[in-house]
Amino acid sequence: MSDSVLSISSGLPEATAAAVSKRHAPSGDRIPVLDGIRGIAVLLVMTYHFWVVGIAGNAPSSSASSSSAATLSWEHVYAYVAGMGWIGVDLFFVLSGFLITGILCDSRESPHYFRVFYGRRTVRIFPLYYAALTIFFLLGPSVMAHIYRPALADIESGTTVKLFAWTYLLNWYEGFKGWNAVAHPLQHFWSLSIEEQFYLIWPFLVLKLARRRLMAACFSLMAVALALRALLYWLHLPFAAYTWTICRADSLAVGAAVALAARDPGDWKLLLKWARRLALPALAAIILARILNPRCTVGPGDTPTFFMNTFELTLTGIFFAASIALAVASHLKSLGHRLLASSFLRFFGKYSYCLYICHLPVIVVFAKAGLNSTHLAGKLHSELLAVLAVDAAAFAASIVIAFLSWHLYEKQWLKLKNLRGLRREHQLPAQLAVQD
Repeated sequence: MSDSVLSISSGLPEATAAAVSKRHAPSGDRIPVLDGIRGIAVLLVMTYHFWVVGIAGNAPSSSASSSSAATLSWEHVYAYVAGMGWIGVDLFFVLSGFLITGILCDSRESPHYFRVFYGRRTVRIFPLYYAALTIFFLLGPSVMAHIYRPALADIESGTTVKLFAWTYLLNWYEGFKGWNAVAHPLQHFWSLSIEEQFYLIWPFLVLKLARRRLMAACFSLMAVALALRALLYWLHLPFAAYTWTICRADSLAVGAAVALAARDPGDWKLLLKWARRLALPALAAIILARILNPRCTVGPGDTPTFFMNTFELTLTGIFFAASIALAVASHLKSLGHRLLASSFLRFFGKYSYCLYICHLPVIVVFAKAGLNSTHLAGKLHSELLAVLAVDAAAFAASIVIAFLSWHLYEKQWLKLKNLRGLRREHQLPAQLAVQD
């Protein structure tokens, strides 16, 4: 969920880099469309959680509540749209696989390959992550001791949960125990655990394997992840199928495959050809699966259907990988490029890391304090106004927190990247880089 550097063309064949550069205007060291894609990812996730928690005021694992709230036609439409927001996590995974693999491939020859990568990842990710845990685990209980309400009791966490959270292993615990084993404001941290585990392991594979072999490893990981999800579903472990790292490796791997293909003109041309062929069919299959499985109101992990818990995730990864490839190759004046590079999406992309961390705690506290559509509908005399009020309040609070966090806290840590030991030795052309 954190920002990453796109090394799309250092190490790219000259023809490939030139083809990309023609489609992106110089803008410092960022490719705007990727910031926009990151913004889409966090907006999807936020809309999803605000719907699941804020509309009926229930926990994310309660799928029945969301369907019971949808009694009017507009509510059915909203429920179907917001209920697809879980795919934002997969978009983050694919984007991370793409960006991180590009960074690593382009720094293979660096004598400080590991130090620079892990150092820069540490100053970007750890400060905010551990600050959030400190606030939640250490300051939260003391605050609740003064303003205690029974409704707030279930946002505390036990010692076991804390241990798994501090060590970036929460996804394995939730896979065994389910969502309700973890306090509601921390349930979405499972995806941050997967990304951190990916950061720890992937650099070694990129360094040791040649590009072709690494691409083969990516496709193998996609097959293994799908097979393991099917197996775990058959063993009645749907949460494990959804949150265990190896079961979600396909989204990371397909993003990595796009980055690897981009470093060979022949592979890049072939990739774009297949991306155009697969993007719309994959999206249609994702939407159709959602329509044909009305009981699956909150996405894979809670779904009672085999397809949603297995193939749906693979299709999602393929769709987003194709979309990223086409976005990177898009022309500057195309509608898609202009939409993805819009200031609105890039704003959310810039603050996406903190938005992802803080948005669920915000809506959980709001819901438990009575700021949910169930309570507001009577006062506002409109279900629609109640839903809009909840969303507006949650978005506003999350944006304020993320804005302050970035400018007062995160940016101070990012200055450490300018230290001599953490600088990248090979800088990219300005128009082809996205700053981490």
